[in-house]
Amino acid sequence: MSSPRLRIQFERLFEHFQGEDASIQLEELTDILCCTRRNTRIVLNKLAEEGWVEWIPAAGRGKQSQLIFKRNKYDVSENLAKRYLEEGKIEHALSVLDNDPARLTQIFQSYLGVSHLEGQQVVRLPYYRQLANLNPVKPTRRSEQHIIHQVFSGLTQLDEHEQVQPDLAHHWEMLSPTHWRFYLRSGIRFHNGDRLQIKDIIESIEQMSSMLLFKHIESASSSATNTLDILLSEADHHLPLLLTETLAKILPSSSERSDNFDLIPNGTGPYRVTRNDNMRLVLEAHDQYFGFRPLIERVEVWVIDETHSSMVYPSLTNPMKPKEGQFIDVELDPGCTYLLLNQITGLAKDPLWAEYFASRLNSFSLLREIPDQKVIELGLLHAHGLKPGWHHSGTYHADIELPFEPDTTKPVITVAYHAMHPLFPHVVAAIKSLLRKDGIAIRTVKYDVEVENPQEIDIWLKPMGLANNRKDALMGWLLGYSDIQKMSKPELFQRWQQLISDWRGDNNVSFPAKALAKELVQSKQLIPMFHCWLGVGQDHCGSLQNATCNALGWFDFSQVWVKPE
Repeated sequence: MSSPRLRIQFERLFEHFQGEDASIQLEELTDILCCTRRNTRIVLNKLAEEGWVEWIPAAGRGKQSQLIFKRNKYDVSENLAKRYLEEGKIEHALSVLDNDPARLTQIFQSYLGVSHLEGQQVVRLPYYRQLANLNPVKPTRRSEQHIIHQVFSGLTQLDEHEQVQPDLAHHWEMLSPTHWRFYLRSGIRFHNGDRLQIKDIIESIEQMSSMLLFKHIESASSSATNTLDILLSEADHHLPLLLTETLAKILPSSSERSDNFDLIPNGTGPYRVTRNDNMRLVLEAHDQYFGFRPLIERVEVWVIDETHSSMVYPSLTNPMKPKEGQFIDVELDPGCTYLLLNQITGLAKDPLWAEYFASRLNSFSLLREIPDQKVIELGLLHAHGLKPGWHHSGTYHADIELPFEPDTTKPVITVAYHAMHPLFPHVVAAIKSLLRKDGIAIRTVKYDVEVENPQEIDIWLKPMGLANNRKDALMGWLLGYSDIQKMSKPELFQRWQQLISDWRGDNNVSFPAKALAKELVQSKQLIPMFHCWLGVGQDHCGSLQNATCNALGWFDFSQVWVKPE
């Protein structure tokens, strides 16, 4: 018998007896429940198993048995709602609560935040989409990068002050600007119990060398036990910093990776993934972690779809958002959202079109087209450059020169954007409204990870998703995550690469962050849109210590702990 049917039977009994314990014969119950004697016994036994009633049958025909109510009907409906929430069936949960969103909201709030379960400290967080790809070497978004840093280790890592620190390597030295030696920890195990082998590290490094960000890595080898040598084709005084990137995490050998590795990866980090589906992501502390074991035993990220997000809080843009009037510690996103123009095969290969897009689709015009409530919920500010405080966008002119003759047929602009991004549908609507003023229509392409025919896209909506506040984080973004190489003129991209190579080869110069950002904006390669506020609200994590928002909009699960009330 299904749980909803059993609940109906319980409510029928509860309402008949008005919740009062009763002495009654089985035959009377058959009339109330409209069941046979056999089915009535089955119902009573199931109700007793659920802990809703106690049924004490009397020996002998005609004797009065005892029906004792252990729960009221509201308790039962809430228990069923909780069970459905555990299964990710939000609509079912709402149904058993008589479609009362206020009651469902209360149950949601009781689940989220910090709790103690079977003696373990558990943190439950809401999020608006599934975190489906946790493979470091594949294209990932900001939140996936955060989870990857909890699940995997690299040779080096950044600490809470964004300084390079040991990770799998406990020490390193530059034998020459093109030869680095790393000394590795011993006895490290993956989440499945397998020991980390030097071949795993070498294979990961070799796989990295095929990526643009690491193309100067020539080879990796081991000259002695727990020793790794990396040879470079060009000088790099900052290799340990480069190896803190998400793409530089160490993976098990490809032959040891399961078919569902993207969903349930196997790393050596402080947390292991035990569940990852469209209902929730569950991380559990890795008992054999080589560093300090996390104090939070389990982290659950609950997938709350947009339809029901208002039952948790008004916006799910950030992992945690406070109630009105509640304290929140916020800081600006270290990057921005931006429009990337296709200057290879898109309309922006013509400088007149590039200038038109940069003028018509500037951040001020876009923001005016987005509803005020969404601007507030999403915490948007105009971006004048790639990072807060940088101003490279130039002056906006009221008279915009059209790149076509007024009476000619106008092309349809193709715009691509992440399908599961809370801001981008509003930006697309704003773009459509602004271009309509000039008689231009747009075609949209929604995508999750990759677009089938990228050469057909004229404009991409992109988030920078910088992993830290360091200015040299632009290197990892530009060469590793931005796709700018595929959309820019070769001579321009080669110049930007050369600026980075020159910095790598000279230990006495600062990273050319502003020079890079200025050229990217003023060449009309990209159009900065918005900065947004990131923060950790106290609604769900008031008793958590060290829950400081990082550049990815989350907090480091491995560094927090629960302070008793």
